[in-house]
Amino acid sequence: MQWSLHLARRHPRKAAAAVALVVLASLAAGYGFRSVFLGLLAGLLLVASISDFLFPLTFVLTDDGVAVRGLLHRRRMAWSQVRRVARDELGVKLSPLSRRSRLDAYRGIYVWFEGNSEDVMAFIAHHLTTEAASGADLSSV
Repeated sequence: MQWSLHLARRHPRKAAAAVALVVLASLAAGYGFRSVFLGLLAGLLLVASISDFLFPLTFVLTDDGVAVRGLLHRRRMAWSQVRRVARDELGVKLSPLSRRSRLDAYRGIYVWFEGNSEDVMAFIAHHLTTEAASGADLSSV
């Protein structure tokens, strides 16, 4: 199962505001440090930090695990690594942590729905129930 999602297209006003803020911050950094290089570096770092929003994401669910590809990153997680599943209205977080933690934002993969929530959740439930070693909490699936 594979699909792509572009959050900036879903929210064009937010995307325009984000780009405007990046440009303004880059100009401010360049002017403040009196360096074109530091202004460009600031802009690149800001774009990298919001790249999941600005650029398309591709999600791939296979028999082996889940993967997400963006412009600047690739993340992958095997089904046997999933310990917790937390669904909300926009997607599902697959976490290697068995309990909620402050580290949740930095661990695991958030899978965004694109009109396919039931198919995605059925795929996840099937693959987690067939992984004997996963130990994932399927109560939210």
